[in-house]
Amino acid sequence: MKPVFLFTTPELDEQLARIQKAVRLSMNGVVADSMKDRGIGYKKNYGVTTLRLKEIARDFEPGQALADRLWLLGIRETMILASMLAPASSFPEGKARKWSAECTNLELIEQTTMNLFQHLPYAAAFALECIHAEKAHVQSVGFTLALRVSTTMTKAQVAEVTRRGLELACSTDSYLIKTIATCLARFTRIDRDTALAIRQQIPEASENEWKGLLVIRKFVSNELIFLGYEQDNS
Repeated sequence: MKPVFLFTTPELDEQLARIQKAVRLSMNGVVADSMKDRGIGYKKNYGVTTLRLKEIARDFEPGQALADRLWLLGIRETMILASMLAPASSFPEGKARKWSAECTNLELIEQTTMNLFQHLPYAAAFALECIHAEKAHVQSVGFTLALRVSTTMTKAQVAEVTRRGLELACSTDSYLIKTIATCLARFTRIDRDTALAIRQQIPEASENEWKGLLVIRKFVSNELIFLGYEQDNS
């Protein structure tokens, strides 16, 4: 393992100490235990609400050095705060890849995507890169991000996300399926042509098909009915 060299100053150390103190004073053991019971795992979890974390973040100027220090601690609260305090406009692509690889549960994926990844200048391209990763949790980052930046994606990018989502749906029944289904359903809101193109790409029901394909078909169909593009024949 390569050694990690961190930039530090007395001011940075003082900010980090203040944040850690604020997190400890806001801890909620009941929430932490509930998250653990639901399988949301972290090295350490104080159970602080995201609303409180936003309040803590407002007391500090965004900065890459502070965000790096917070992320490296590996604590739920400090990692979420890192995503809130990292400057998106200058966030390095290599670091985005590293952080996405370390988002190993659905909460951290959602928080990091919402707070940071969707604001990256290269967000759409990064989403496409992630959906083609080998690890399911990185793929989940990609589809979660694609959902959030759908209105800025080109038709070709939307088509590629759709194709990849359906490809994965025919090869896995993992937790990733609901994320893919939600993403493709959101794509139907872009415009009518996009909505109908996505529906046409979803194969019709067949015997012994993957359950994931059924989930995606249901999500997309429900959205099309809501948008008035399809009739409810149930």
